[in-house]
Amino acid sequence: MMKAVAIYAHGDMDELVYDTDFPEPEIGPNEVLIDIKATSLNYHDVFTRRGMPGIKIPMPMIMGLDIAGEIAQLGPGVDGWSVGERVLIDPVDRVGGGLMGETIPGGLAERCRAAVHQLIRIPGGVSFADAAALPVAYGTAHRMMLTQGQVRTGERVLILSGGGGARVVCFWPKWLVQKSLPAPAVMPSSTACANSARIM
Repeated sequence: MMKAVAIYAHGDMDELVYDTDFPEPEIGPNEVLIDIKATSLNYHDVFTRRGMPGIKIPMPMIMGLDIAGEIAQLGPGVDGWSVGERVLIDPVDRVGGGLMGETIPGGLAERCRAAVHQLIRIPGGVSFADAAALPVAYGTAHRMMLTQGQVRTGERVLILSGGGGARVVCFWPKWLVQKSLPAPAVMPSSTACANSARIM
């Protein structure tokens, strides 16, 4: 048994249950057991807790999309990975389907299971906390800027967001250099940001 924060029904914050006796995940073929070292919260966790039309969440559900940790156990058929390796989990299961913390138990627990195709090695020098801050924010920004927006070198981009991880990722210096985007103008308040957008 393990500690976890789970929901047993949709609703407000009172539905979050700190459970000290939650069943351990069982791994199958081509899966690993992860000792979770860090996880981050996203607005999607609020959506999951409240419930979203058309999405059936199996209960109880452990939320948490962004997960970093160490491999604790290898399932049958796992090659190329070792117990103790530091990994980040892609929250989207692009082969079996599903999303960590929504349809697959997520990171607000001591341990979770993940398919090997979801694993990303964490480079030396990157902390678990820093790694766990990446997947949803970076994935959202990447989709907005490149997949959907198809931003090209030399184009100007207006980012209308007062905060959040995706906005921060869009402004990362390395991203700006690679895409040759203009540096952001920092506004002291959301009102100033809105007024700036009106001027443009």
